[in-house]
Amino acid sequence: MTSSSDRSKGHSRSSSGGGDEPSAGQVEEEDVEAAARAGFGDRLVPKGWARGLAQRHPVPYYLAEALLARYRAKGDSKKEAARNAGRALGNRLARAEDVELFKARASREGAVEVIDHVEAKFDSGRGEPVASLSRLGLSKLPLEGNLAEEHDRLLKGGFYAEVQLEYEDTGGSSSFRIGGLKPLRTSVADPLDQIQEGRSAFSDGAWLYFLARSVGLAVSSDALGPRAFGLALLRLIPLAQENYCLLELGPRQTGKTFVHEELAPKAHVLSSGTASPAQLVVDTRTQEPGLLATRDVVCFDEVTTATGLEEIASTLKGYLSSGAARRGKEEIQGRASVVMIGNIDRPVEEILKEEGHLFEPLPEALGEDTAFMDRVSAFLSGWEVPKLDREHFATGLALPSATLTAALSQLRRRSYGPALKSRIDLTGNLTERDRAAAWKTIVGLVKLIYPSPDGPPSEMADEVLRWAAWLGLEMRLRVRAQQRRLQPEEFEEGHFGFQVGGDGKTVPVRLPEAP
Repeated sequence: MTSSSDRSKGHSRSSSGGGDEPSAGQVEEEDVEAAARAGFGDRLVPKGWARGLAQRHPVPYYLAEALLARYRAKGDSKKEAARNAGRALGNRLARAEDVELFKARASREGAVEVIDHVEAKFDSGRGEPVASLSRLGLSKLPLEGNLAEEHDRLLKGGFYAEVQLEYEDTGGSSSFRIGGLKPLRTSVADPLDQIQEGRSAFSDGAWLYFLARSVGLAVSSDALGPRAFGLALLRLIPLAQENYCLLELGPRQTGKTFVHEELAPKAHVLSSGTASPAQLVVDTRTQEPGLLATRDVVCFDEVTTATGLEEIASTLKGYLSSGAARRGKEEIQGRASVVMIGNIDRPVEEILKEEGHLFEPLPEALGEDTAFMDRVSAFLSGWEVPKLDREHFATGLALPSATLTAALSQLRRRSYGPALKSRIDLTGNLTERDRAAAWKTIVGLVKLIYPSPDGPPSEMADEVLRWAAWLGLEMRLRVRAQQRRLQPEEFEEGHFGFQVGGDGKTVPVRLPEAP
């Protein structure tokens, strides 16, 4: 790691969001570029090229990046890699209109190579795993040889791969099978070790902006200011923390679901904003565990317009409290974080001026329940993030998103709390749930800044800890403020603050939307 003094370069104070709020400050794009090349060399991918590929072909960004990285590793230039990746997607990607053509080619030629999402489940009747290809709509496909043993992720949600789809006509019966596959992913065996090594080339400020670039945001502070960067990075915490609950409400087109939908293979986005108990917890007919037990993140998109949430509201409250969920006689233990995303159609100032509260846009089963609110780790003020335009998107070299999210997944079980609690003291009238929620956010932010399998370094900069403490407390204070607006007789006004570094100075945290 760089020295404490070097690392704290690039941090300054910003008046946006609160008068004393620490921020990532101003960082020159050239500094980020130089550190990226020094730290990661040829393991980087051009984000602009990846975005172009994903826009031309119906694939997640992480898949476009994986193909680019594959061809770059073969020595192709950026332009050659983009051309070859585009050719591969054009010829082998299983699109809806080409499904029957692929099947016909396989029957005529004996085999065909396709790019598809492949997943396996254990078939108790056959006594072996069988696979499905989501784009081709094929299921219960036998796996040749030891494919299931060689690729155990097949049974853990699956992945995109180049699949050898074989066809055999035995006279009177015919079948498809998977004869081989090559996973399309850019993450290495130990992505966290790789990222820790590359991180040493960066100052703290440059690293934060590099993280933002790695999730597709432009480094130029003229496009997105320090406050917006900090809020955008909060979206990564559910990937690095277990059993974390993030609520984000804001305008449309601010990239609220982008991280989970396009960059994180182990996240699942429920576009309807809800799920059935079987899908979420367990299917009692098959005993197949649901999303809370099998994914890193379950994201409820468009939750403000979702219907039928009453059926799962109590299940979510119980899960967010204990990490367990029950359906009938079946119970699952899960580590998935829960993200809830929705739109606010009225200005926040108008809602608060009318003595309303900011949970109002949610369906009544959630928006009027202070017990549910208590399970929310962080309420992200999405109305502060600008609508994303071309100028906000990264074009330079950065980490492949699959490598970054795989490293964050490794960080989920790493304990940073004890080291941080010796440096940060939370003050004020926090309840135990306030305190636990704030610490989850603080720990998550520090994991982003100092990613390491060994936990945080002892020489963490005080300014970094102040930045994390402020955001952690602010995101939870917003929850408390809405609880008080809804039930003032039960919840007292929150007075949250923190001390860092043993200097005895308490920094009070304020909400930017507070009068």
